[in-house]
Amino acid sequence: MFKGFIFDVDGTLYSYKANDKIATHQLCKYAQQNFNLDEEKFRAVYTEARRIVKEERLTDGGARHSRVLFFQTVLELLGKNPFNYTLKMYNVYWDNFLKQIQPFDGVIEFLSKIKNCGGKIALCTDMTAHIQYRKIEKLGLSNFIDYMVSSEETGQEKPSPAMFNLALKKLNVEPNETAYFGDSPERDIVGAASLGIKPFWFLAEQRGEDLKLDCVKFKSYREIFNLIDNF
Repeated sequence: MFKGFIFDVDGTLYSYKANDKIATHQLCKYAQQNFNLDEEKFRAVYTEARRIVKEERLTDGGARHSRVLFFQTVLELLGKNPFNYTLKMYNVYWDNFLKQIQPFDGVIEFLSKIKNCGGKIALCTDMTAHIQYRKIEKLGLSNFIDYMVSSEETGQEKPSPAMFNLALKKLNVEPNETAYFGDSPERDIVGAASLGIKPFWFLAEQRGEDLKLDCVKFKSYREIFNLIDNF
């Protein structure tokens, strides 16, 4: 029987792809209005800025995902003063990202059932903590979550054991008492399985036929809703 339940956030509790698409489109409009850059040119600079931050300046930890650092680097590449635009770009992106964010179908009911059955829930995420708190609040999930572990907190990203072990410690459960839900095969599923945590692979936005691991694959939280009775 599972006592602890650990969830990835982005792509697992809600659609990251859909909201990132909306936010990036608005960011492109901002760049066109303020820097006279067409969308193709801005996207190219944005992609390069992300590469610089993630591959040249930071190799691990939550700061690799900081939009503040991305936009600061964009402005450096464009020869613009970052103090004039960085926080404005940050707000354009995240305000539009959060505007229509919604949990995947069945998430609220699934988390509610876990809590009603006495289970404890933690989040395990590679993003910076501040924006993840904002997402969870906007998604209406705050009252279901007991703990969060971010790569900003551990200094390491999934599939590092540090991420999963800290979540287990906060939940005060053993690996064999824990279920993990995530969408990334390499970071989530392999990472959890390597420590003896039972992985559940969420496939709503991808295919999973090639992964040969002992995990439960599901495309809707309603598919596994009744499994709680067996937990």
